[in-house]
Amino acid sequence: MLEVRGDCSFFDPTCGEGEILHHIASSLRTEERNITTYGVELDKSRASKASEVLTHCINAPIESMVVSNDAVSMLFLNPPYDFSMKGLGDDHAERKEWTELIRNVRYLKENGLLVYIIPSYRFSDKKIARFLATHFDNVGIVRFTDEDYDDFKQCIFIGNKKSGKFKQFNEKLYNFLLEMEHEEFVTQKVTPINVLLGKHKWKVPAGATKLKTFYTKLEDKTNFYEGIRNSKGFSAFKERSKPKQLVIGGNPCMPINQGQMALLLASGAINGEVGIGDNYHLVQGLEIVSKIREEEVRTHDNGSKTTIMKERTKRDISVKVINSNGLVRKLV
Repeated sequence: MLEVRGDCSFFDPTCGEGEILHHIASSLRTEERNITTYGVELDKSRASKASEVLTHCINAPIESMVVSNDAVSMLFLNPPYDFSMKGLGDDHAERKEWTELIRNVRYLKENGLLVYIIPSYRFSDKKIARFLATHFDNVGIVRFTDEDYDDFKQCIFIGNKKSGKFKQFNEKLYNFLLEMEHEEFVTQKVTPINVLLGKHKWKVPAGATKLKTFYTKLEDKTNFYEGIRNSKGFSAFKERSKPKQLVIGGNPCMPINQGQMALLLASGAINGEVGIGDNYHLVQGLEIVSKIREEEVRTHDNGSKTTIMKERTKRDISVKVINSNGLVRKLV
C-alpha cells in the first residue's frame, strides 16, 4: 500500500523491539532505494533488541529526544493507550494518543506519510479529529481485519502531511472521525485493511536518510562509570568506608607506664609480635568482664535498716605470652 519515491528515513517514536518498522522498511528497500530507520524506546531490554534491527535506536523517553523537524518521510505512530504523567501544577493529564500525535508530527516532512494506529473510539476525540482533519490530506481510515478487529478494536489512519502555513479544514473528515465513537459505525463504515489492498497506494516522498539531529537530552549512565572510578572524591570515599584497624608501630613518643600497658593489653591493641631476637614474643591480650553483686546495708535515723543490692562490672586482664623458645605463659 506504500509507494516510496526515493531514498528516505522512517521514524517510530515508540518502537518497542523495532519489528514493525523493520518489517515495513525491509519490504520497501531495494538496491536503488535506501531507507534508514530511526526508533526510540523507553524500555532498556526492548531498545536493545530494536538496535539489532533498526539503523538507529535510542533508549530514552520520547520527551527527552531532540529530533530534526520536517525531516522524516514516514512516521509510524502506535503510541501507548493511557494517560501521560501529571506534572506539578497540571490540572489534568493528557491522553498519550493525543500527546504523541502533536509531539511527533513536527518531525514529519511536508507531504510525508503518517501511519497512526489507535483504538477506534479515540479517533472521535475532538482534538485528535480536528488535528487530523486540518493537517492531512489523501486520507484513508481502515480498521483491522475481521479476524483481528474484535480482539484489538484498533483502526489505522493513513495520510500525507499538508504543506504550507495555511491549511484548509476538512469538515467531512472531521464529522466522520467523530462518529467513530460508535462501534456499530466502525464495523459498518470503516473498511478492513485487507479489503483495501491493491485498490489504493500512498506515496512516501524522498528525503534525508540521515537526520542532522537525533539524540536524547538525558546522558547515558554508562558514560559516567569511568569518570566516577577515576575521581579523587570516589577514591577518598572508598578509603573512608574501609573497616578501621588499629595499627601499632614504632616506639611510643613517651615511656608507657604499667597502667597504660594494661589498657593496651586489655583492648587487644598489642596483639601480635613484640620484640626481636631472644626477646621476641607473641602476645595476646584479653579483657575478661564479669559482674559482681554487692550488698549494702543502710541504717536510718529511726533505727530501721534497708538492704540494697548493687551490681558492678569487674574487668580483669588476661595475657598470653609465647617466647622464642615456645614457652607459653598466661598472666591473669
